[in-house]
Parts: sequence; structure tokens; C-alpha cells
Amino acid sequence: MWFNQYIYITYIIAGITLLMVIASIIAVPLIVINLPSDFLLDKKRKSRLEKIHVTVRILIIIIKNLIGIILIAAGVLMLILPGQGILTIFIGLVLVDIPGKKKLVFLILSNPIVLNAINWIRKKNKRESLNLSKMEKKDS
Repeated sequence: MWFNQYIYITYIIAGITLLMVIASIIAVPLIVINLPSDFLLDKKRKSRLEKIHVTVRILIIIIKNLIGIILIAAGVLMLILPGQGILTIFIGLVLVDIPGKKKLVFLILSNPIVLNAINWIRKKNKRESLNLSKMEKKDS
């Protein structure tokens, strides 16, 4: 009876869920594949953004953080809805600029199931596995 009264809301929720599943199936592997294997290490890397004009750089950072926040929210929803919840949260965390991000990402990657899934995706695309060994020694 509720579904009959709110049929449009049901369709909207179903559409959003389907969209999130499709987006995560496409976006998560692409981001995982393109991550440097040592992105968690404290190496000072020259950012490609440093060569871009300040205004464009700020716009890119804002968009990157917005996408990260959306992915984190979608990942949390995917913990109860169909989709790759933990991987989507991981990718969202990689994109956002927040204090303590590396420790939180490392905590998620400490789960062997998550790390194996990410390294499986990377191996299928001929990428080096994520390097956590130096990060573990640094935290000890």
C-alpha cells in the first residue's frame, strides 16, 4: 500500500541505487588502477597541479573533494544497498583532503579482504600491488 502511494519516490530511490551501483562499478576500478603503488608513503611527489594556474587548481581540488564526499556517502549507503561499499568508501577517502586520511585509509587497507580485492584489480590490469610494508614499519 505504501508503495502504491509513493510510487514515484520508490522509482527515484531505485534509480539512485542503480546509478550508484553502475557508477561504483566503473569509477572504483579506474581509480584503484591509477593509484600509485606507494601513495600512502610520505614521499614528497611533485604534483601535476603545481603546473596549473591557481584558480584552476583550486577548482580541481574542490571538485575532487566533492567527488570524494559523494563516494564516501554512496559507499556508506552501499553497505546496506547493493554495491561495493567498502571499496567505494576507500576511494572516496583517497580523494578527499582531510587530516588523518592516511591512517584511516591504512586502517581500511589493513583488512586482507579489501587489500586482496584492490590488488586483484590492479594485477588484472598489470599494475604493481599497493605497497603497505613501509607504512606498517613507520606506524610500529
